[in-house]
Amino acid sequence: MDEKPQVQKKHGNPIINALYISFWAAILIMFISLFFNQMESYNERQTELARMNTNLARERAENERLLFELSLFNSDAHIEQLARERLGMVRPNEIVFRNIAE
Repeated sequence: MDEKPQVQKKHGNPIINALYISFWAAILIMFISLFFNQMESYNERQTELARMNTNLARERAENERLLFELSLFNSDAHIEQLARERLGMVRPNEIVFRNIAE
């Protein structure tokens, strides 16, 4: 009969095995913690980016409005209208009627 020799597995020192498992568990926990910290930081940056894009769009719209207003001030007709409305100016030889009941 051919008997196969029985091979005994060495389990080693249980303390070393526990330290080995603890070491790798600590490494795994550290990487998981770093991952979640990075995800939180990423989400904060994305929120900040969205807020800044909203502000940029608002500022661009304001800039367009101001450029339009500036173009009006370069128009003689607009300047005359402002002079009449705000300063009460009239053209020479122009007759002005005012309501004195007010």
